[in-house]
Amino acid sequence: MTDWRSIDRAPQDGRWIIAIHRDVPDRRAVIRWDPGRAGDGRPWHVATTEYGYAPDAFTHWTPFPELPEPGQGGEKGGEKGGEKGGEKGGLTG
Repeated sequence: MTDWRSIDRAPQDGRWIIAIHRDVPDRRAVIRWDPGRAGDGRPWHVATTEYGYAPDAFTHWTPFPELPEPGQGGEKGGEKGGEKGGEKGGLTG
């Protein structure tokens, strides 16, 4: 379960977080606060673009989950994605 928090409580130290955009709430964005842009009114930087977003462009945020321990991928033999999908690193649907 994801712990969504109000964007006004988001870290402003440059770390990447996952956020919900106000105008497109069914999509998620990877963003970070860019202190270099704070003066121009668009301090949120989205990972996939150079464009900055206003402080109120996003409504909620959550940190990235912890990475799994090496060898703890969560897949077990015989499950979907076992030998074919999981070990080759590909995404399966």
